[in-house]
Amino acid sequence: MQLDLFIIPELSTVMPVLLPVLFALLVAVLSEIVLFTKNRVPRGLPDFIAVIGFGFTFLYSYLLGLEVWNNGIQTFVWSWAGESFGGPLGVVLAADMFSVMLMGLFSFMGLVVSIYSFGYMKGESRLPQYYVLLLLMVAGMNGVVISGDLFTLFLFYETMGLSSFILVAFRRNWEGIEAAIKYLMMSAIGSTLILYSSSFLYGLTGTLNLGAMSVAIQSSPSNPMIPILIALLIAGFGVKGAIVPFAAWLADAHPAAPSGISAMLSGVVIKVGIYGIIRVNTLLFPMTTQYFNWPLLIGIFALVTMTAGNLWALTQKDLKRMLAYSSIAQIGFILFAFGTATEFGYQTGAFYIVSHALTKGLLFLCAGAFLHSIGSRNLDDLQGIGKKMPIAGAFFAIGILSLMGMPPMAGFYAKFLILAAGAEVGLTNGLYMAFTLIAIINAIIGLGYYLRMLTTVWFKPVSAVSEKAHRSHPAIIFGMFVLGVALLVIGVYPAPIYSITEAAGSALYNFGDLVLQILSAGAP
Repeated sequence: MQLDLFIIPELSTVMPVLLPVLFALLVAVLSEIVLFTKNRVPRGLPDFIAVIGFGFTFLYSYLLGLEVWNNGIQTFVWSWAGESFGGPLGVVLAADMFSVMLMGLFSFMGLVVSIYSFGYMKGESRLPQYYVLLLLMVAGMNGVVISGDLFTLFLFYETMGLSSFILVAFRRNWEGIEAAIKYLMMSAIGSTLILYSSSFLYGLTGTLNLGAMSVAIQSSPSNPMIPILIALLIAGFGVKGAIVPFAAWLADAHPAAPSGISAMLSGVVIKVGIYGIIRVNTLLFPMTTQYFNWPLLIGIFALVTMTAGNLWALTQKDLKRMLAYSSIAQIGFILFAFGTATEFGYQTGAFYIVSHALTKGLLFLCAGAFLHSIGSRNLDDLQGIGKKMPIAGAFFAIGILSLMGMPPMAGFYAKFLILAAGAEVGLTNGLYMAFTLIAIINAIIGLGYYLRMLTTVWFKPVSAVSEKAHRSHPAIIFGMFVLGVALLVIGVYPAPIYSITEAAGSALYNFGDLVLQILSAGAP
């Protein structure tokens, strides 16, 4: 079948955003039609439409990735302000290898979670709303990573944020509502900082087009406003990216949300914040200026984040909170890779993003299977549950071993390559060698609570609560199976995925082509 049958040339870049929006509308409209006729929404209708929607979105992201791989960056442009303002105000969407890698990852995780939710959300009365929000959240994430202007980026960023906020409180219990309010308040502060910095950038450059803005800033890299703008952007995006000290919301939101949403929040949503920090700073600001060295700042944030996340995780008794704090620590490792400011570091950072998304997604799905079975997240209650739920327990062990960095799991290559990237820079820069040693110490600290989780699930006597465990729904098992097998396959044969992430990291590091494409697409 020819690629042209799937790719609409005029809309090729925007389709991974339009498709989930269209299927979200389809879920909402069909559900309302059924309710209007005074019938109940058939069980499986919203689920089925969502799975089909994510399936098509993932397929289209894959096909767009082939186009970008073979032909270079794809762009879509639309301007509402006329030709004379096409450059400064036009909406520009541009997809390079880093963008399509992330869109494929977001869509794939959405597909897995929607299948998992067949079983996990069984019996919920508001399934149409759940799937509409899930589809819109993925549409927002896809939109963020292909935005070529700050207006469009902010619009999609808020779409993602509002959808995820409502999903955290979806169960309407006190824990979820409290966590969602904290999440909303902190996200609002972060969004305000992004909007404030965008206003300054528009005042300095006279454009919202990221390509034109990059050219303007690169021509005067010693502007004294640059350190302030970088700080505002790191703080603003750092809230969503769960960077310490902006991560207070995460440990409440992840446990409170339905487990499929926890997998999305930890696996991919927080990566959008990291994307914003790295993409915008790389695109707009020189790595070093007369006043500022932002990669060094990123490296410092990385060490603080991984250390704080690990220390918090060590003290937890709630499985989902422990996994949430672990996500903060893993974000530190991802930032550490990008803080090296080398092409190899960017490539390893991209690979770690994929590995961590699959790993943490799997672990939250497993935690959801345990919770769905016995109604508890407490580690004391979960003792020995692997013996009563061997399938979920086996996949949980795969996820933990991947987080630990044990071969032959994907996490082994991810962690090894990141530490290698730090050591490579450390050979010529003693400060980064010290950073790498701290990262190694944190990897060792993490073993403490990883082994605790693994021991609790498999090697302790079965608790009275775990005795009541029952087999998971086939859809729950299938969701875990897909991610578990993916981790094993990547661990045994990492070359195909690493070649994609290698190209993605290089595209992010060598941003010149993207600047030219965005600039030419937005030109009048």
